[in-house]
Amino acid sequence: MKKFLLSAITIVSGIVATAQFPTTVTPASNCTVFRNFNTSDEGFSSPSIYSDGNDVSFFWNATAGAEIENSGLNGRSASLISPLYVQSEPGRVTLGFKYVAPNNTDYRVRIISGVIGTPLEILATTANGPVFTPLPNNAGNICILIQDADLVVGQQIRFEFTFKTNNPGNILFDDLALSVAGGPLPVTFEGFVARKNNDGTVKLLWNVGEEVNVKGYTVESSTNGVDFTEAGYVTASGKSVYTLDYASKLVQTMFFRVKNIDFDGKTKYSGIIKVYSREQSTANIQVYPVPATSQVTIQHNKAPEHTMITLLSPDGKVIQRVNASANTLQTQLNIANLTKGVYIVKYDDGSGQVQSVKMIKN
Repeated sequence: MKKFLLSAITIVSGIVATAQFPTTVTPASNCTVFRNFNTSDEGFSSPSIYSDGNDVSFFWNATAGAEIENSGLNGRSASLISPLYVQSEPGRVTLGFKYVAPNNTDYRVRIISGVIGTPLEILATTANGPVFTPLPNNAGNICILIQDADLVVGQQIRFEFTFKTNNPGNILFDDLALSVAGGPLPVTFEGFVARKNNDGTVKLLWNVGEEVNVKGYTVESSTNGVDFTEAGYVTASGKSVYTLDYASKLVQTMFFRVKNIDFDGKTKYSGIIKVYSREQSTANIQVYPVPATSQVTIQHNKAPEHTMITLLSPDGKVIQRVNASANTLQTQLNIANLTKGVYIVKYDDGSGQVQSVKMIKN
């Protein structure tokens, strides 16, 4: 499993929004170990590609048969994200794990939709906004029942575990218990991220599900978002997260995408992300591609909390409304079901600054 320390997030294509029903969490006693980490990392990635870019990493430890975070830092946040599983009970998941952690360590669990599209939904969470739950002891087992009407039988879901502490000492995660069906599903692109390095180069990272018949991944770059050329190739090796360093310094705005190549010759593309060569001083939003067919990307300045993006029909009817994730620079909308025509995208940063731009659906 690829483990690394991420720098600050520059662009995140996996935009997260909260589902409409509230989550309730109650103690449970029927947790049966689903993944024991004795022989592998069980397809988990660390940090979660959807978590804060300053998260430190868990590493799978073969001797301990567990995931361990051992950065030695005092104040830190560390996260893990599972591969794709299938929701098998209506409106509920029994979830558990074994832990060892320093004093006053808090945790949070988020159940995230595994369906490609935006917004990427948080279907259920043990936290109320940024609030985390204290671990009851330095070591033990958590066994809880998570109930939320947004959990529907047959859904593809992922589980994100986050731990926060201000004290030194290792954090251990082991013996995952889940009432879900089967294991990871065949490969899908679950997130594509670009992070700028201090020297002006870019590190590209993408999340995938379990790989079946996958030969490798070609990263492609473009200066206009239309004409792409190969920028690098990564051989498939059963990982959940892959990375590629784009070594050329950015001297202009660049677009990137990843092409999955199967052994039988079939291919599949990720979404397109856009990376500016420098921080944008303009407040104007941009929409691309023009025209758009199934998905449109809204490029904007770093979004404050409570930023709302609304898609309107020409007569002002609200068609879609999503929350832009705080500190991200782009938000994607799924427009596959819209009829052809001209629409309006409204960007409201929550402080009275509202911008609008036209969007053309082909």
